[in-house]
Amino acid sequence: MMTTQLDPQTLMDQAKTETGLTDFGDPWFRAPLGKLVDEVNQHAGLVSPESSAGVRIQSALSDRLKLVQYFKDHPEAADERVELACAIIGLPRTGSTMVHRLLAAVPHLTALWWWETAFPLPFPGEAANDPTPRQDAAKQMVDWLLTEWPDFESIDPMDAMAVNEEVVLLDRTFLSTTYDSMMPIHEYGYWQADQDHEPAFRDLYRFMQAIQHQRVAQGEARRPWVFKTPHHLMGGIRGLLAVWPEVKLVMTHRHVGQVLPSYCSMCASLSVGSSTTYRKEDQGAHWSRRFRTGLERLEVLRGELPAGQIIDVRYEDTVSDPVGMAERVLGQLGLTSDAATRAALEACVAGNVRDARPRHKYSADEFGLTPEGIAADFAFYHDTYLTK
Repeated sequence: MMTTQLDPQTLMDQAKTETGLTDFGDPWFRAPLGKLVDEVNQHAGLVSPESSAGVRIQSALSDRLKLVQYFKDHPEAADERVELACAIIGLPRTGSTMVHRLLAAVPHLTALWWWETAFPLPFPGEAANDPTPRQDAAKQMVDWLLTEWPDFESIDPMDAMAVNEEVVLLDRTFLSTTYDSMMPIHEYGYWQADQDHEPAFRDLYRFMQAIQHQRVAQGEARRPWVFKTPHHLMGGIRGLLAVWPEVKLVMTHRHVGQVLPSYCSMCASLSVGSSTTYRKEDQGAHWSRRFRTGLERLEVLRGELPAGQIIDVRYEDTVSDPVGMAERVLGQLGLTSDAATRAALEACVAGNVRDARPRHKYSADEFGLTPEGIAADFAFYHDTYLTK
């Protein structure tokens, strides 16, 4: 039985005390914060809520304070124009990480680094052209995370100096798929998928402006960004398009039977040891609903968008010919591939060999799933995108 109840105002006050700042900016975030805290208190069953969800939420609130202060200290950052080359929107476990790494390796494109998503704003006293303290802190965080969740390395690559998903920045908005991935707060997941995500993506734009401003100060050229997170499909996509209406969307496809149990296993690795209410057998139904809703809504969106705005990529092509796949996507983005680009893509493939990590072991029935049930639930999707 949980003995500690989180409180939004207390968490906000703690963030103020930690940072010495008081201005959270636009208060729109208070509604999703309140919903998240309510669901954590009622359903997460956390062994230590104040040191798990509480720390994560308070840290997010601290970063909101720091972001407002960053623009007060650097008003010119508001002039940064954040251009997207594309956003990879496929379900998790569909090869989207490899597509992300390949496109981010292209010399004239870029992506967020893991350490930037963990610590997007400078530490006190940090030199303007030297983010080493944050990089070192991120490396220590990765080491700690892999100690806490030893199975995670077999599921998803984690490296402080590698590219990462922008959903980690969206965690600071409290509208994020991260939260129901880490805790059994199913109603929060359904609720957030139904919200207006435009304010969250406006905040994401501000975080991106601050990060780009820092990179420019370090002597880097401005380059179009490659985004990637399944959160776009599972709630955020219309918010993304409200802020970047013409962004090309790269949809990665794989049979859901090869995707859904794997994702349930990843969530289990994050939750089993920290929650008294987590039940593996309930997870299949939850994520089936989340995945299906996202895929159905994307089909509706396809009918509204101009032809060519969604680029479809099959998992089999990513595995069999990753460089060729990446060059095809670049062509559909209106970008050309030269010798330097191909060399970068080949180097990326060589540096991301799957055999370098432990094998991921799981079974569908652990999560209340059957191959037949998945095939029936997602026939509408498989028949459209995965049959020749």
